[in-house]
Amino acid sequence: MVITELLEIVNRIKPMHDKYAIDELVKTHNRTILRLPPYHCELNPIELAWSSVKNHVKMNNTTYKLSDVKQLLMEGIEKVDDTMWKNFISHTTSVEDKFYEVDFLIDEVLSAELQPTVLTLGNTSSDSEESN
Repeated sequence: MVITELLEIVNRIKPMHDKYAIDELVKTHNRTILRLPPYHCELNPIELAWSSVKNHVKMNNTTYKLSDVKQLLMEGIEKVDDTMWKNFISHTTSVEDKFYEVDFLIDEVLSAELQPTVLTLGNTSSDSEESN
């Protein structure tokens, strides 16, 4: 088969497999999933937790042996407690608030820029006076 034929088959079959098990599960409980926008890791508190875990490994890794790194990884995960999670969520909420604030400002600036501008072409009274 050539690529175009394969792509045709993929495009025909793909919609049958676009479902996620979690989406089907939440539908049975009359819930919906709100997904984070792509490329906005600052809106995901788990990224802060993962950063904390990686930092623990980096600061304590002296042997660079896989078994030791695995142990440090487990220690780092255990260090992420309830208080840290609350702080991560609080920080993420403050970032969301800043995004809302900036979005509002951007809307104001854009709406001001979209106001119609009137240009007068041809002779005006000031043009006539200058030519005399």
